[in-house]
Amino acid sequence: MSDARVLHFFGGKGGVGKTTLAAAYAVRLSEEAPKHRVLVVSLDPVQSLSDLVKKKLPAKPTRLQAGKGEGGLFGAELNPPALLKPFLAEYLPALAKAAVKGTHLSDEELGKLYQQAVPGLEELVALFHVVELLESGDYDRIVVDTAPTSHTLRLFDMPAQLRKFLGFVKAGQDRAAPAPSGKGKKAAAAAAAAEGSGGFLDQVGQKAEKLLALLKDPARTAFHLVALAEPVPEAQTRMYFTQLRERGLPVTEVVVNQVEDHEGCQACQGRRGLQAPHVRKYQALDKTVPVNLLGRREVAPRGLDGLKEFAKEWAAGKETKALEFSAAEGPPALVRAPSMPPIAAPPLPPTRLIFFVGQGGVGKSSCAAAAAVTLTEKEGPVLLISTDPAHSLSDVLQSRLTDTETQVKGTKGLYARELDMAGWFNALRKRLKEKAEKAFEGAPKAGNDVPADLLYLRNLLECAPPGIDELAAMSVLTDALVQERFKRIVVDSSPQVTNVRVVELADTAKTWLGALHGILNKHRAKGLGELADDLAAMLKHVKRFEDALASPSESRFVVVTRGEDLASSRTERLVEYLKEKKLQVERVLVNRVGPKSTCEKCENRRKLELNAAKAMEKKIGLPVTMAPALGRHPAGLRELKAFRTAWYALSAPPAKIKAA
Repeated sequence: MSDARVLHFFGGKGGVGKTTLAAAYAVRLSEEAPKHRVLVVSLDPVQSLSDLVKKKLPAKPTRLQAGKGEGGLFGAELNPPALLKPFLAEYLPALAKAAVKGTHLSDEELGKLYQQAVPGLEELVALFHVVELLESGDYDRIVVDTAPTSHTLRLFDMPAQLRKFLGFVKAGQDRAAPAPSGKGKKAAAAAAAAEGSGGFLDQVGQKAEKLLALLKDPARTAFHLVALAEPVPEAQTRMYFTQLRERGLPVTEVVVNQVEDHEGCQACQGRRGLQAPHVRKYQALDKTVPVNLLGRREVAPRGLDGLKEFAKEWAAGKETKALEFSAAEGPPALVRAPSMPPIAAPPLPPTRLIFFVGQGGVGKSSCAAAAAVTLTEKEGPVLLISTDPAHSLSDVLQSRLTDTETQVKGTKGLYARELDMAGWFNALRKRLKEKAEKAFEGAPKAGNDVPADLLYLRNLLECAPPGIDELAAMSVLTDALVQERFKRIVVDSSPQVTNVRVVELADTAKTWLGALHGILNKHRAKGLGELADDLAAMLKHVKRFEDALASPSESRFVVVTRGEDLASSRTERLVEYLKEKKLQVERVLVNRVGPKSTCEKCENRRKLELNAAKAMEKKIGLPVTMAPALGRHPAGLRELKAFRTAWYALSAPPAKIKAA
């Protein structure tokens, strides 16, 4: 394993085991080179690293294990908001000073708009901090546990986006720079202010350049892609692999975690057979990128001792060969769910919007689709919509879906849609750009004389806070609510980190759109009225969406999880977050719980899952619903209906209920 690379990223869909593998890899590096100082650091806001090592890790690196001399293993969970505070203390004034008067907007107004592009920067500043730790010489190797797929891709895009935004700011400043003829204290002060702001912004731009160069350097950086051999993680991992390659990031291996071994009963071997086609697809990604297999541990490694043992077994390199799949291995026939669950599942709430939320890989898409199929049969027209960039509803429903509402074959009222956020965002970008250009008729449109405010408004969405593309989800859901064509709208949400992004986006969008609208509306007479009206309409959508979220009669959340220790901790934090936001959490759904079995291996697994679910129900004070593990992941209307009707309550409800 020894190599010269000093920065190791572990990434993948939520729930694949990134944190465990990142920590174990750091242990391996530390054991191999005991004189080296190895740091494992988490950029994942879920902060599972502390749960894993069973020690609350501060933002400042702390020693976890002593090595030789100054060497050893260190750990940290960064606090991005704390890192952002001193950065903004210089960044915001520098942006304000860099603003210059445009054709319509004053320098003060443009400065206020520049300062809106701040949300999301805290994670980039955290990544800057990781590079500083590396360059300080305090650590020889740094292993980074990243956030889930789409979150991390957005983070890796931010250095280039920041560089582009600062380019707009600097271009406007350069074009408005007066000839060097001014005299006196006022002119000198203005020149000094411009130079000072430019100096800090130049430093930020250089940091972004340096970070991009480091991320793309295969001699210094390695990206370890962690996956599971399951349909949704496989689709997302292949997408992630392609996206990383397109960005020039060096993927050095694919690690397929939790592979079933050759032992156990027919059900055990059925689970293994389900994994075979997915592993083969990983192996076909790129013959030059090794695919390593790691077996499923019935008791996951926890604490430093557990991680050391796991790291030792991993370092031996024998698991991949022992877990190899033969050509004959493949998925079994469906094992049907029991038709009579022990305790009927509570009916789904009578609300318009039902969000299925949770970390990646827990089965949100299957659960959302199963609920939508059942509700359509009982109540009438239902819209099932996926806002997850790695869509899987087409596979789950066995129906070809697009970004247009499509009636699912075999149903009388189920419509489904996989939202194309990139397409929606590009259409919005084009529309806003055209309206900005129209407002500046007569002004230079190219060359060095383009006004600073036209330059900004022309590239408005490039200057927007990160993640604003998810306005698409908010807009589409609000339209569906307003039209009242559907009795229910079931949402298969993006994987959550510590929050639900479409919820957080309401605050971010309201602040950004509000600032823009307030300034542009003042200049309606100068041709900016159409652009202001567009923003006003978007603000109305945001307000309608916020009202819907705040109303229990319109929106409720079903939190989907698995019966595992780390998943339980994340679920508890997600439920706390939703409650803090005063959002209605309907229930927690623990997915893929095994049936009773005479097989010792299967029964031990079932007991662990049940114990985790019971502990969760007691701690969070919400009803827990159990969803069974089938012989394969449910797909198609018949299987989804059987799956939904087999859900059952963990604890008996106070009164007899009817399953919905």
